[in-house]
Amino acid sequence: MQGGNVTYQTAAVDETRGNFTLNGVLNGQQDPTPRAINDRYPIFAISRDLGTIKDAQAPVVWAVGYTTDPAINYTDLSGAPPISRRLYYKTQYSNDEALVGIDCNFLKR
Repeated sequence: MQGGNVTYQTAAVDETRGNFTLNGVLNGQQDPTPRAINDRYPIFAISRDLGTIKDAQAPVVWAVGYTTDPAINYTDLSGAPPISRRLYYKTQYSNDEALVGIDCNFLKR
């Protein structure tokens, strides 16, 4: 991770926005309640304190990924049953955490 002062929170949208508006940071807590998207709109929020900005600075870039496995079902014209296919990178890593190689505990330091 480049830079510091990164915080995160998973919670209902109003709770997360309220916390950030009041404190200027997120609290690092994870919402333990899985629920439908229309039930208090659960979100994952990330923030980074940029300090006082006096001039153009290096950009802050976030990358958020979503993976699915298998990625496609391959069907040919022979009429054979579809064959599930994985993306190449998924065959090279044991799980998604190994792929990204990020320990989210760094956010709590």
